[in-house]
Parts: sequence; structure tokens; C-alpha cells
Amino acid sequence: MITIILHRVLIKQDKLEETNPVYQRAAKSGIIIPDHEDNKRAQAGVDVGTVVQIGPTAFKDFNTNSPLQVGDKVAFAKYSGKAITDPSDDEIYIALNDEDIVAIIRS
Repeated sequence: MITIILHRVLIKQDKLEETNPVYQRAAKSGIIIPDHEDNKRAQAGVDVGTVVQIGPTAFKDFNTNSPLQVGDKVAFAKYSGKAITDPSDDEIYIALNDEDIVAIIRS
């Protein structure tokens, strides 16, 4: 289990296959793109995800309460943060500084 600290926000990054139109069209056509080093680099560039945790001092430097809530879909600075693998489920999360959150995405 990961517990985020200080001014950081823990994000579950969207999967490349879910956000990239080329991957989506390939999947609809039944084409499976094998895991490759290029895919890992492309995944690192995905800049959208879901808030999983918010650190206790997030956004305090901006003299405001956190505009985020757990479950919010957000856009963040590309290639920012630290990838962390949760040992309990082997999922990869991104720990971002609060200032790296660019926008909240609402339907």
C-alpha cells in the first residue's frame, strides 16, 4: 500500500491503450500490439489520470483548500512525477507535486 505524503498527489495514470486513438482503432480491429520498449516510453507520456490520494499539505502553499477530490480525472504536466509500483497489487501509480496538476477534467 502506498501512502502519499506532504504536497503530493497520487495518480492512477490512464493506460495508453485507453487514451491513444491508434491503439483504440487497433483493438477494435482485433489487432494486438505487443508490449515493447517504445510502448513503455509512450505510456510515460500519458498525461491524464485519476486522483487516488491527496497529501495532507497539498495546495497549502497556494493559500487554498485542495480543489481536487479522490476520484477526479485530471490532466498533469507530461513526463512529471515519480512512477511507483504498489507492492500489494503491482499497479503503477504516479506521485506528482500538487503544482504539476494542470486541470480537472469533468464530463
